[in-house]
Amino acid sequence: MSFMYVAGSQLDRYDTLDLLDKLFYIKWLAGSGISFALICLIWGYVDKISARSKSRNTGTEQSITATGREGKESSLLCGHLFYTGIMLLCWLPALLSILPGVFSYDAYTEWEQVKTGMITSHHPVIHVLLVGGLLELFYRITGSYNVGIGVYTLLQMLLTANALALTITYMRKRGIGRGARIMTLLFYSLSPVFQLFSICTTKDVLFTACQLLFMISVLWMLGEQDHFFSDIRIQTGFVLTVFGTMTLRNNGFYIALVMLAVLLFFCRKYRKRYVLLASASLLLYGAYVGPVYSLLSVTPGGVEEMLSVPIQQMARVYHYDYDSLDGADLDLLYRILPRENLDNYKPTVADPVKCGFDREGFAKNRGEFFGLWARWGLEHPLTYINSFLVSTVDFWYPGAVMDGYKDPYGRSSYFDYRVAEPGEEIVLLQGFHDFYERLSWDREAQKKPLAFLVLSPGWYFLVFLLAFMYLWLRKKRRLQAPLLIPLLTMATALLGPMALVRYVLIFFYSFPLVLAMFLKPQAFEGEENAAISDTGK
Repeated sequence: MSFMYVAGSQLDRYDTLDLLDKLFYIKWLAGSGISFALICLIWGYVDKISARSKSRNTGTEQSITATGREGKESSLLCGHLFYTGIMLLCWLPALLSILPGVFSYDAYTEWEQVKTGMITSHHPVIHVLLVGGLLELFYRITGSYNVGIGVYTLLQMLLTANALALTITYMRKRGIGRGARIMTLLFYSLSPVFQLFSICTTKDVLFTACQLLFMISVLWMLGEQDHFFSDIRIQTGFVLTVFGTMTLRNNGFYIALVMLAVLLFFCRKYRKRYVLLASASLLLYGAYVGPVYSLLSVTPGGVEEMLSVPIQQMARVYHYDYDSLDGADLDLLYRILPRENLDNYKPTVADPVKCGFDREGFAKNRGEFFGLWARWGLEHPLTYINSFLVSTVDFWYPGAVMDGYKDPYGRSSYFDYRVAEPGEEIVLLQGFHDFYERLSWDREAQKKPLAFLVLSPGWYFLVFLLAFMYLWLRKKRRLQAPLLIPLLTMATALLGPMALVRYVLIFFYSFPLVLAMFLKPQAFEGEENAAISDTGK
């Protein structure tokens, strides 16, 4: 916690961290003392809340009649529809501020792949087909690309709202009180982060919705194994959320694969059934990347996407320590990364260097490239460390402003609020348009007092760590397991080309659920601890 603030503030301001400065370590040590006191107070308060909740739930009647169960299910369905409707209503002004929806980030490239018929696995193929397919379909019917963008946006809003509503419904099933659920609904409905991303065509939105449902499925599996493994609908939902996680972002495959391996240790009673579910998920994915890819003639994406960290580290050495480099080493580097791209190095984003990556040159000199990377790392360790820290600081520093692109006009890169080609921007609510545009690009707007509570990924990551380590301390491993999904997402995002909010949306989407698990862990530990009554506070 201390490092996140002390190191993060310096990196955010200067794009470098002097690891030989004694003052930095003094500040880190002093901050650690303050952090220790705060964490002890917070965890002590959570212990008191848990003790009070246990005493209130003692003696709760756990039986429930069939009629009562049917009535509760009907009530849950009505609640779910209510939550969904409220969120869609609150997100509507954002849509009307920039019709037909925000068409930005990689959406143009995805549409272009469908238009040209040259589909690659650089972007998730299933999302490429969905976005590009809808645009081309409705263009042929209506002659307007805006219609296709609008249809996709409305579909995504509906799917996302349902995923978030299911989260609130699950919290209700676990006995989380009405007040907390109302706050969750308001958070999902009124936070500009949810409003903006609900109308954005980036693949990360549906990917995060699947991740959230994956977390709930894991909670259900580990908390109510008898119920989970006796209900085919819940098991089917688990397989589909795993498949969605694996296919809607390329890093999702690794996240799901690790989770499937971890869950094997928690399902000893139903190990054979679990293995069948995991196998079904992997077979479904195999069919997707096998016959489906072959049918569509999908070509592989570029290997440079997985080399963002080493590319940036070597480019930083080239930029700051050029005079110390050997001519033969530079000749090898130029075979893979052109000089003009290396000269365009930016500390916070790999794209200016990475876009010139020579795939053929890398294929011929793969071993030499990694040998050079390792040797430069031994010769310039602090430069490598700084490269990694400065490119990821916006993920974990709670006070950071997302400005990875370092726009020459001083604009941040929090959200790409625009309608790119082939769409045409239509503004119906100018006041909302001005507000969202400023929030997306204006650094000063993001520095307003308490704005970090809404906007900063680092803030949500900090709260997540407080919850995760508390559950670790209390040995609640079954509750920690679903939290590995956001943690693995962060781990893969740290290896990406830059820090963007959309890469770690799961910390925003899962925040109310994580907070409920933190403050009332016993509600999620099993059927015997769950409150049947809906009146618990």
